[in-house]
Amino acid sequence: DRFEGLGYTNVRQLAGGLQAWQAAGYEVFQDVNSYAKAFGELVESRRHTPSLPAEEVAALIASEANIAVLDVRRFDEYATMNIPGSVSVPGAELVLRAGRAAPDPATTIIVNCAGRTRSIIGTQSLINAGVANKVVALRNGTIGWTLVQQDLEHGADRRGEIGAFEGAEANARDVAYRAGVRRLGPEEASALTAQTHRTLYRFDVRSAEEYAAGHIAGFRHYPGGQLVQEIDMAAPVRGARILLADDRGVRADMTASWLAQM
Repeated sequence: DRFEGLGYTNVRQLAGGLQAWQAAGYEVFQDVNSYAKAFGELVESRRHTPSLPAEEVAALIASEANIAVLDVRRFDEYATMNIPGSVSVPGAELVLRAGRAAPDPATTIIVNCAGRTRSIIGTQSLINAGVANKVVALRNGTIGWTLVQQDLEHGADRRGEIGAFEGAEANARDVAYRAGVRRLGPEEASALTAQTHRTLYRFDVRSAEEYAAGHIAGFRHYPGGQLVQEIDMAAPVRGARILLADDRGVRADMTASWLAQM
């Protein structure tokens, strides 16, 4: 009734709901972020994203190898528990901060999250953007780490500082361009906002601190790395348009490249 009242003329119910769907032999996705998780697995399969098991990473740490472990989760997740010695560099910040976090091109960058998805996307982001360093994901993240009886740190507050590697900005723009991402000026963005016939999501993908210090009216804060992981919750309307804001461009470009591919 509600949809018909809004003017829709072809509105139907799925007879029997999800139970009937399952009974007919069709798949039902479960758990939150299943859409993005499935996409992460596809990325790893198609791009052969490199990874290392927890045992090998622990051995590298113990031997004081030339590595940098970058945690791509939200900072509050990192502060709760993290791989010993790792630094917090939330997903969309990787390309913007990798040059400072691992200034030596000979340093191997190990990207971790709690499980798999964000570490796969983070690792492939750095590879796509052309970082000179070898980059690998920690297979199965902190979960895999604890399953092999490795200890975690608690209460760490190490944050990666801004410092892009050479060519990062131009490379990120190229990655987004190849994924089909458009760049809009203020007038075009305003025109999109004025069009009410189609849903428009507007996200500011910078850090929470930057957003709080000042942002474009109407833009909701959603860190880029989390947005890729949580797109099913953040932008549930299929076929909608998504507009990302970032004062430096790199974070919006890398985030948009994944959303466009997804």
